[in-house]
Amino acid sequence: MTRQIERTVTVIRGIRAASLAVLVVLCANLMGTAVAFADRNSPQFHRGACEGSYPGWLRGVVDGYHDLSLSSVKDPSSVLQMVPTPEELTSADERLGYGEGLKEGFKLGVSYGVELGRAARTTESDAETMGQMTARFQAFVQEHCGDLLAALDWKMTFMNTAETSTVATLNEAQLAMHLAATANQLAISAERMARGAQEAEAKGDLPAALKFRATAQSSAQMSASFAQMARSHAAAGREEAVQAIIDAEAAAERAKKAVDGAGG
Repeated sequence: MTRQIERTVTVIRGIRAASLAVLVVLCANLMGTAVAFADRNSPQFHRGACEGSYPGWLRGVVDGYHDLSLSSVKDPSSVLQMVPTPEELTSADERLGYGEGLKEGFKLGVSYGVELGRAARTTESDAETMGQMTARFQAFVQEHCGDLLAALDWKMTFMNTAETSTVATLNEAQLAMHLAATANQLAISAERMARGAQEAEAKGDLPAALKFRATAQSSAQMSASFAQMARSHAAAGREEAVQAIIDAEAAAERAKKAVDGAGG
């Protein structure tokens, strides 16, 4: 039982750490960590790449989460047809850099998002891949952001041609997705503990059955709490958050059924 709990905690910590690492490194760099620019590019290009990196990452995470068959992006330039360049970027170098940031962020984000989707809907996920994609994204941000301030308005930076999604809405959606992944991992734990309770009871080991059942109940309660938190992002995340909320609620329901089936 201890090993099962440790495995679940490790997966959940991996998901949360990867998510937080992306936000932390982005904020840290935007606030002023100095990084020398490569001579091959202008400061305007780096500014654009910095501004486009997180929007690209978000677009990739959301798309990967919804379509697990993507696994990787053969042509990251496809994001340029999906995401319009902000009108306030008037410099040719900055617009070019924005496109490069979008492409790199999108490519890495899709790989991350696919694993996040698996973590939210299946018993299989690759926390190592998520960590690798996060590290590569961090490196890109550190290279291009430097002491620049990416001053784009997240609420007005559109992420689709229909202009129904913005950086702000995708950010809310990815938060819901991480909450859904955590809800599912807790549901998986609840199911395992419930089976453990049934097996222990069948062997006549009542103390062990009680411990398994208590752990299952705790996991189920936490899964329900994370599902509720996911729902709180519904309005702000708009249509991109719908699948995550469905996933989170399904996980919480599975956990509840597992506990109810364990008796006690």
